[in-house]
Amino acid sequence: MDVSKAKFIDVNGINTRYFESGSGEPMVLIHGAAAGNSSSAEVWSTNFDELSKKYHVYAFDKLGQGHTDNPKINEDYFMGGQVKHAADFMETLGISNAHLIGHSRGGYMVTRIALEYPNLAKSIVIIDSATLMENISFYEEVAERAKSITDPKEKTHYSLTQNSFGTEHITDEWIAGILDYTSSSKFKEAQSKATELYPMFLEDLENKQAQTHSWIKAGKLKVPTLVIWSIYDPSAIWNPIGINCLNLILPNVENSSMYIFNKSGHYAFREQPEEFNSVINSFINTKANL
Repeated sequence: MDVSKAKFIDVNGINTRYFESGSGEPMVLIHGAAAGNSSSAEVWSTNFDELSKKYHVYAFDKLGQGHTDNPKINEDYFMGGQVKHAADFMETLGISNAHLIGHSRGGYMVTRIALEYPNLAKSIVIIDSATLMENISFYEEVAERAKSITDPKEKTHYSLTQNSFGTEHITDEWIAGILDYTSSSKFKEAQSKATELYPMFLEDLENKQAQTHSWIKAGKLKVPTLVIWSIYDPSAIWNPIGINCLNLILPNVENSSMYIFNKSGHYAFREQPEEFNSVINSFINTKANL
C-alpha cells in the first residue's frame, strides 16, 4: 500500500480518503474503531497489495476517522452513521456484490451492510468483532495506563502492543500514519465530540446489537460468511466473545464457517498476513463463488 497514492472522493458531502488497486471481483476492506478513534485504511498495509493481485480492492477511511471528514450531525457519530457512509461510499463508486472484510468494529459494519444493503455484499468476513457481540472496556483501560507516556510515538506503540501477540507488525510507517492524522484539528474535534456523545453511543449500540442478533437468528443474513478470530486477542477475547460469535453465526447462517488463529492478537491479518490472505482466498473460492 503506497500511502502517496491515496485518492479522495465526495460521498454525500463527506470528503473520503481511499485506496484502490487491482482488478477482478470487488473487495472492500473496512477497518476498526469508531469516529474520533485512531484507526484508518492504513491498517491493511500488510494485505492490500497481495489481495489486489486477485481482486479489485478498495480500502477507505471511515467517517470521522483517518483523513475522512467528520460527521456533520451528532447522530452520525453512532455506528449507524458509519454503516451508511460505507454503503454510500460503495454506491458512489458503483461497487456492488463485493466481498466485504471488516475488522473489529468493521466486522459489525460488514454484517449490518449485508443485512441492510444486500445488493452490496457477495460475502462477508468478520474479524475479531467484539462490537458485533457486546461492549468492552479494554480500550479505556489501556488509555488510562498510557497516560503517563508523554512521547506520542511511544504511547502509540504501547497501545498497539497491548492489543497484539507480537510486535513485528507494529511498523514505523504504521505509527507515522497514525500520528499524522491524530495530530490534526479534525481528529481532536471528532475525539471531543465522540467523548461527549459516548453514553448515547453505547445505548444506541446496545440496541443495534440486540437487533442485529435477532435478525441473524431469524435467518436474515443470507450471504456466505466467514468468522475469523484469534485465541490470544486481548480485547475481543476468545472466551466468551469469540465463542459467542461462533454460536451466533454458524447455526444461523447456512453458508458460514470459522477460522481460528493461534499466536495472534487483535490484528491477525497483520501478524500473520500470508496465512490470513490464504484463508481469504480459500473462503472466496470454496464458499463465496459457488
